[in-house]
Amino acid sequence: MAKPTRTQIDFAKVMTMKQRGVLRSLVMFDCYMSASEIADEELRDIVRHQLARYSVQPGIDGRLSWGATDAGRIISRLIQTGKL
Repeated sequence: MAKPTRTQIDFAKVMTMKQRGVLRSLVMFDCYMSASEIADEELRDIVRHQLARYSVQPGIDGRLSWGATDAGRIISRLIQTGKL
């Protein structure tokens, strides 16, 4: 597993409750993205900081799904244990 970068850790320290909740959900399972999630800058920051990643589901009309990266899983675990 890739160790989170200093930038990712710094971002995690200032993540909103919404971002933390979404990341926690993405750690459990990949989800399809709704139009409102795609348009939400706050949620797209999770991807920009490489705590989650987008993927296209072939055969399902190009629907986007997203899930946590290895760094996102580590960050989520640190948040849940109160270390961040």
